[in-house]
Amino acid sequence: MDATKSHVKIYNITPEMAEDFQFDFSTGEQELLTELVPSQSDWGELSWGIEFEDYEYNPHDHTMHFGLETKWEPPVDWLVNASKGTPYFENKLITMSTIQKDETCVTGVAVMDGELLQNKVIWSMDLSEVAKFYDDDHDEYDLDELDNKMWDSIGQFVNVCEKFYLADENTE
Repeated sequence: MDATKSHVKIYNITPEMAEDFQFDFSTGEQELLTELVPSQSDWGELSWGIEFEDYEYNPHDHTMHFGLETKWEPPVDWLVNASKGTPYFENKLITMSTIQKDETCVTGVAVMDGELLQNKVIWSMDLSEVAKFYDDDHDEYDLDELDNKMWDSIGQFVNVCEKFYLADENTE
């Protein structure tokens, strides 16, 4: 539990865009963070503490996925600013699900073209309850169950966002 992890999904990405992003990602993640949001004042309170990880493109559903690690807070301001004026993300729905460092909270964010569409807690648990999943004295608490609760909430949030914000595109 050393970092807050955010899982970002961008919709309607062409293979060409994904290839360009992959090239930029492989040549320097920190430089790409700055390329997407040049002014660090637009990064919010995390102007020094964001790191990229695990870029992937899914050609079957034309989505791009990557992770962001921060010290504590999700990089909401950075994501909102990256969603506007960037060729990779222009006119694209972006969802971000963040599992807080202490695993007590999962937040869901949806943005498009600089507009924050959703930003809410989608799952939470008291720290004393989370600790029981890591305590060998509590056999009735299975760590896989904790993971499933967090990931199920993420899946539900992403599905709702897809249905609500991509509905017009899917009916054309």
